[in-house]
Amino acid sequence: MTLLSYDEFIMETSTALDGLTSFYKLLSNRSRLAIVLELRSGEANVAELCHRTGLSQTLVSHQLAALRNADILRVRRAGKHTYYQLADEHITTIVGYALEHLGEREV
Repeated sequence: MTLLSYDEFIMETSTALDGLTSFYKLLSNRSRLAIVLELRSGEANVAELCHRTGLSQTLVSHQLAALRNADILRVRRAGKHTYYQLADEHITTIVGYALEHLGEREV
């Protein structure tokens, strides 16, 4: 039996590679990434996200739907209000590591 490195295993596992590609495509959109960055500090509703990102309500709602469908966000309803938060700490960690990496280049 031939042992594969982790990278070789991922490359040979089409499903994992497709999932990673989809995940990073979602985060490569400027509007979606702005929303994810804002949600690292806690949950928010559409109006709050519009105010904090400067994006229109239509755009924020559209991007929230895409992030929600990809299981990147969780939704909590309270009466007429809907609040969004990151699905788990993995998202915060991934974005945090990317920001740290970019910060290293600035030093």
